[in-house]
Amino acid sequence: MATTYSSVEAHSSSLPCFLWQSDPAVMGYSSVRGLQGLNLNLPLRGQRVFESSGLVPVRKNIRSLSKDAENYFDSDTGVLEVPMTVQVAGQVQPVPFTVQAIVTSSDLQFDQTEVDFGSCSVYHLVRSSVRLTNMSLLPQDFGFVAVPEFIEVQPNDGFGTLLPQETLEIDLIFGPKKAKKYNFQLSCKSGINRDFLLSCQGVGVRPPLVLSHSLVQFRPTAVGDKSPAIIYLTNHHTDCNQPKEPTKRLTKDVMEVDGPRLFCFCLPKDSEISISPSAGRLLPGERCPVQVIFRPRLLDHEIKEEALRQIHRAKLITEKEQEINRPTEQEMKNNIPHEPNKGKRPLENAKSSKVSENPNTDKWTKLPDPVDIKPGSELYGKARAFLLKSFTRSYREYTVPCFVSDGDPTETDSQVQLAWSPTNTLYLKLECPAVQPPLLVTSSNGNNILDFNQVFVGNKLIKRFTVQNISMEPFDLRSSLLDIHGPFSLVNAMRGVGPGEKHTLVLAFSPTLEKKYCEKLEVQTPKMVLEITLQGEGVLPVVTLSPTGDLLDFGYVLEKEITSQHVQLQNSSVVAVDYRVLLASQSPPSPQHGADRVAMLLDGYRGSQIHPAVGTQNYSGISVFSVTPVEGSIAPGQKQNITITFQPDHPSVCYSDKLTIELINKSKVCVMDLKGVASSHNMYLYGGDPLTVPIESLLPSLIIPHPKLTEAEENPSVHALVTLQASCKAGVIRPAVRELQVGCIRSPHTSKKCGEFYWDDVATLQQQGFQLEPVKGTVEAGHRRSVTITWTPQSGYKPFEVIQVCAPLTVKSDEIIIYRVTLMAVVSSTAD
Repeated sequence: MATTYSSVEAHSSSLPCFLWQSDPAVMGYSSVRGLQGLNLNLPLRGQRVFESSGLVPVRKNIRSLSKDAENYFDSDTGVLEVPMTVQVAGQVQPVPFTVQAIVTSSDLQFDQTEVDFGSCSVYHLVRSSVRLTNMSLLPQDFGFVAVPEFIEVQPNDGFGTLLPQETLEIDLIFGPKKAKKYNFQLSCKSGINRDFLLSCQGVGVRPPLVLSHSLVQFRPTAVGDKSPAIIYLTNHHTDCNQPKEPTKRLTKDVMEVDGPRLFCFCLPKDSEISISPSAGRLLPGERCPVQVIFRPRLLDHEIKEEALRQIHRAKLITEKEQEINRPTEQEMKNNIPHEPNKGKRPLENAKSSKVSENPNTDKWTKLPDPVDIKPGSELYGKARAFLLKSFTRSYREYTVPCFVSDGDPTETDSQVQLAWSPTNTLYLKLECPAVQPPLLVTSSNGNNILDFNQVFVGNKLIKRFTVQNISMEPFDLRSSLLDIHGPFSLVNAMRGVGPGEKHTLVLAFSPTLEKKYCEKLEVQTPKMVLEITLQGEGVLPVVTLSPTGDLLDFGYVLEKEITSQHVQLQNSSVVAVDYRVLLASQSPPSPQHGADRVAMLLDGYRGSQIHPAVGTQNYSGISVFSVTPVEGSIAPGQKQNITITFQPDHPSVCYSDKLTIELINKSKVCVMDLKGVASSHNMYLYGGDPLTVPIESLLPSLIIPHPKLTEAEENPSVHALVTLQASCKAGVIRPAVRELQVGCIRSPHTSKKCGEFYWDDVATLQQQGFQLEPVKGTVEAGHRRSVTITWTPQSGYKPFEVIQVCAPLTVKSDEIIIYRVTLMAVVSSTAD
């Protein structure tokens, strides 16, 4: 039954009435037969003042119109028309009128009869929407009453007013408190106390893993800075005895599985968030700390768009300047000379000038493709700096899902793909506000990575890094500590910077090992920490020398002549190599050289392996050995020839020096002995035992008068010594063998192209057991010929007896020289 109220306006215009003095008109209402069941309630009596009107309330209690008022109710249109009669006292003619009413429903209708929330974690909320429609032609108030604590109804907590035929979307938020099945009904009560029920069901699930915080609110962080947060992910099951085989247990009609679980955080694409660890495995009862870092940054496409805008602005400025500088038509006419025979020439000049302007405008005709604007370029750095200086604030929210596996892979099949249930998924909400940075990198096009690239081990490379204060407040700069045993170091001190001021950091990289290095340096301000990545690689130089060896022998040359040899350096490194060439004769003497000389003098050079690094020097003071170039740089993969020159100014067999080639990091490529012999004649004898010390005095020799020699004795003679030791083992004597070499120097200053040699007194030598092979011969210029000396003890030889004879060797070329070779032979049981 519905009760409605309406009013009827009654007029009494037929009765005379004066102000406050006329008698009121008395009215009466008569009902219509056949409407008793309608229960139409009208006032039985009433009165009105002359020429006045009033409202008469009519209340209708509608029950069943199709039965109670079937003659007056139209069920198709819902219109009720009831005839009425008003009888007025003193008036014969009654006043007829009709009461009309539109009958409407009072129903509120949901668009669905049942809501299924599905499975929902006890740590999260599930929202489902229903549509509530007012089926009435009248406004109706409604409200959800007796709502369970695990349900939230929005908007306005489930209360409101629906206009006629209005539909409102209602959000039902399901947040289970326990892991169980939920079946319940929501009651929506209308303003006339009618109840409309909505059946709901859902399942509360407790995920196997739990986040300590589902919401992280970061502090306002400057662009380029970072804000870390630590949360914990826990496997709340404590059954650690069965980690391999998951166990099932029933908790209030909900099946839960215990055991190890895999987890994985899925970050949004191009987000400013990093999570570590982003994936892993948790045993029952295990707790894992998870670090969430917010690093606000400018998006790459925003920087490229700003770069294009800057190019466009530059284009407009250029066009405007060209428009201002372009001469007017009148000025061009005034500049044209009035020559009838050359009337077409100004047009050609104008055409050529027009063509010359095209390159300036065509340069800006087409904007570059954003793909061509690379990070690290100058255009990219300017656009990024402009955006940072104009940056105000930004706010972003991220919802990061953490997927949890339904089980754990078995040991037999660890590669099996596990199922990931949506009900086990955890969600982490991140609120990320970003603010303008107070510090801006101005060097390296705004790149905060300082790369020293490849540096040789032992070298030091210095680079500079500049920052600028773009805030409105001064502040002091501080830096973090670098590894004191590491290769990176901050050379200069930090200081305070005012608004707009810059500060340059001087950083050095000196690697000690062949490996890659990376370290973080923090430049700290009160509102920001700027992180600079220092990286570099220590490499060893790969430089090879050819020919190889530790001795470079120039052999025999004529005095005051010059001969040269070449060595080649090849750089196989990936970077350029600086080198220098050092000669021991031109370097400061070391204490070791003096000790070597003393040891040689005390030992008498008998069996000593010590040789002086620097031998005989020129009388003129000019270095015997010289090198060009003495220093230089070799590009990667390139070669460098080094020329070594030998130029003696007097005869000597003791010319020597030590050549050292070292790189800029003090590593040595080679240490090579240089050796050479100078002779005053082009024929020479090489070999034998030394008769003099290898250290020659530069003082002139004393001139001692000699008696007059015969013609045979006037030929210059040189003494030589050859010792031979025959071995005797088990009564068997093995002959001693030595070898000498007779050589001829090739020189453009001598006319002889070959030389001769022969031994004298060969028969005497043979009597003592000495055999010479060959006895005589010729030697081509620039070659050597070997002479073998063999000694076999003769019969009657006494043990430990020393056989000594002198064997003259005559060599002939541009001059005759006699070598008086002393042969000393002995039998030794220790000889090889």
